Amino acid sequence: MKIYIREKSEVRSIEVTEDMKILDALQAAGITSVHSPCGGNGTCKKCVVNVRAGDMNGPVLACQTQVEDGLIVELEPEVKMEVQQGGACEIYDADGSHPGLGIACDIGTTTVVCHLMDLTTGERIATVGAANAQKIFGADVIARINAATHGDLKKQQEAICEQLNRMICSLCEQTGRSLDEISYMAVCGNTTMEHLFTGLDPTGIGKAPFKPESLFGDEWDAKALGMPFDGKVYIVPSIAAYVGGDITADVLSTSMRKMGDPVLMLDIGTNGEMAMGCGNSFVCCATAAGPAFEGATIKQGMPASPGAISEVSYEGGELKIKVIGDVAPTGICGSGLVDAIATMLDLGVIEYAGRLIDADEADEETARFLGEDEDGNVFKLTPDGSVCITQSDIRQIQLAKGSIAAGIIVMIGRYGIQMEDLSELILAGGFGSYIRPKSAARIGLIPPELLEVTRAVGNAAGEGAVSAVVSAKAREDLAKCQKEMHYIELSGDKAFNDAYVEQLMFDVEEEED
Repeated sequence: MKIYIREKSEVRSIEVTEDMKILDALQAAGITSVHSPCGGNGTCKKCVVNVRAGDMNGPVLACQTQVEDGLIVELEPEVKMEVQQGGACEIYDADGSHPGLGIACDIGTTTVVCHLMDLTTGERIATVGAANAQKIFGADVIARINAATHGDLKKQQEAICEQLNRMICSLCEQTGRSLDEISYMAVCGNTTMEHLFTGLDPTGIGKAPFKPESLFGDEWDAKALGMPFDGKVYIVPSIAAYVGGDITADVLSTSMRKMGDPVLMLDIGTNGEMAMGCGNSFVCCATAAGPAFEGATIKQGMPASPGAISEVSYEGGELKIKVIGDVAPTGICGSGLVDAIATMLDLGVIEYAGRLIDADEADEETARFLGEDEDGNVFKLTPDGSVCITQSDIRQIQLAKGSIAAGIIVMIGRYGIQMEDLSELILAGGFGSYIRPKSAARIGLIPPELLEVTRAVGNAAGEGAVSAVVSAKAREDLAKCQKEMHYIELSGDKAFNDAYVEQLMFDVEEEED
C-alpha cells in the first residue's frame, strides 16, 4: 500500500501497511512536521492533517485515522520560530583548545538552537533554531521515553541527528564557511534529550529507581553520531535522571558558583528544573510540571509563533491582548497563558480551588468575558470567543505551577535557609525570559516575596554550551558543577506532596496597588 504526502507543492509517496494510523506512517517515514503532544493517544487533538481519499475529505487526527491505499495527506508548512539570542549570561573566553569552528547546541524538548562559533576568537558567527523534530513522538520527556521503550529509540535519534545535520549545514551555507572547518561541538539538554541524541536507551529514566544509562560529561565521535564533520562532540554533564546538562549549563553561565549568597535559578520549559545555592554548594530538583507552559496540554495552546497571544491585561475596563506577528489570534503561548490566568484572578472569575465561575455569578462588566463550550465554562480572550481559556486549561496550570512552587519550598528547607535569605531569583530559558514576573507571582508560580529580586537571563543553557565549545576551562567547571550539586528526589517525598497540595490553590484576594 502507498499513501501520498503533500508538503507545499511537493508530493511524495511512502509505503505503509494496513494496520498503520497516519501518525505511525509519518513517524516511520521520518516526517516530523506534525505536532503530537500526547504521543498519539488521541487526547491533545493537535495532530490534525488534511486528507483526501474516498469518503475522507478534510481535517482528521493523524493518530486516530487509519491509512488507506492512495490516501493523500496534506501537511502545513512549519512556522519559522524566533530564536532568542544570548541574554545576561557569562561567556568564557575562547582558549584555542580546538582549531577552526565549533557548534554549540541546546537540545530542548521543544526547541533546538545551534550557534556557529569561532573557536579562536570566541565570535558567535551565526545562530539558527527550530522546533525539536521529535515532537511527533510527544511533547514531553515521558512521551519520548515511552516511544523509545516501544521501539522508536532509533527513529527519535535519527530525527534529532538529521535535524542537527541540516542546521549545521545551514549555518555554513549562510556564512560561506566550510564543514571542513568544524572540529568541535558541545551539546546540552535534559538527560532524556542527551540520551536520545546519543542513542542511549532512556527507559531507566522513566521508572523507579530513575537510573539513566549515562550522566555524560564525555566526548563522542561526531561522524558516529551522524554529524556532518570530523571531530568530537562534548555532551554537557547531567546530574540525575531529571536534572540534565541544561541545568549544569545554566549554573555555569549564570555565574552562580561565583556568588556569595544563595540564589534560586528556575529553568521552566517542558520540565520544571531548578537549582539553589552559591559557591560550591548546591541543591537541585526537577518537578513534574508537564508541558502546560509550552501550550501542549492547553486546548488552544501553541508555540510562541505568529498568531499566538503572548500578553494579556485588563486596562480601562477592556481586555487587552498582544499577538505575535500582529496577525489575527489563533491560540495562546505560555507567556500569554500566565498573563491570562493572572488577569482572570484579578477579575475574580477564578475561585480559590481553581473553579471558573458561571457567567451569572459575575457582575455585568465581567460576565461578557464568560461563556461555555462543549466542555464547560470558558473565559473569552477575543470578543467572538475564538480564543479562550477553558476550565481544563486552568487545571493544567494549577498542576504545573503547584509542582514548581512546591519544589521551591522543599529546596529552601533542604538547603537550610528561609525565603528571605535568597539574594536573587533567576529565570532561565525561553519561557522564563518572556513571562512577566508579576503575572508569575500572581498565579503562585514564583514566590511573591522574591518579585523584587527576580531577573530573566535568556537561554542560559545555550550560553553554557557556547562556553563549553570554546573553553576547556568551562568544561572543567561543568565537571565541578556536576560534583557540587546535590540532587533531591521529590517523588514520594512527604514534604513535597504536602506543599504541592497547598500550592495548587490560588490566592483570590485582590492585589494591592
